[in-house]
Amino acid sequence: MATQHFNVYIRGTGGGLPEDWKRAMHAPEEELPKLSKEQSEIAKRMEIAEKDYARGVLAGTYAEQRNKIRGELLGERVDQILSGLGPGYVLSAVIREATELRWIARIATPKGIRDVVIPLELAEDVIDSPALEVLERLRRLILPAVGREELVVGDAR
Repeated sequence: MATQHFNVYIRGTGGGLPEDWKRAMHAPEEELPKLSKEQSEIAKRMEIAEKDYARGVLAGTYAEQRNKIRGELLGERVDQILSGLGPGYVLSAVIREATELRWIARIATPKGIRDVVIPLELAEDVIDSPALEVLERLRRLILPAVGREELVVGDAR
């Protein structure tokens, strides 16, 4: 993998997947995170054992790590598309907004910064599938958003 020149940010984890929770539930106690004073107080107010609350925190950490890797993969696909546009088009960040069910590609263009909203379903398809038609769907989203609509040929909708 080439040196990554963009950042990946995760805003919320969306609760994590069942795999994140299963992994956290089976983690040895010594791997559980130490709770902050605020987290300990929340666990006490909610009448949850600190160990159980720590497992929830750990599940969130696992979800964030998984999403960060997925964001790197999505960013690589966006970079593939931008590479054909010239040096004035650079991906600076990929942002996961879990509560909004979307990713955002922050792209520097000759006319300024553009935030391209990528719906979660398309992002998941792009990350999980090497199929050219999936990458083409992403390309058809990105090109008009960065002011290069003239490169979109035909309409595959």
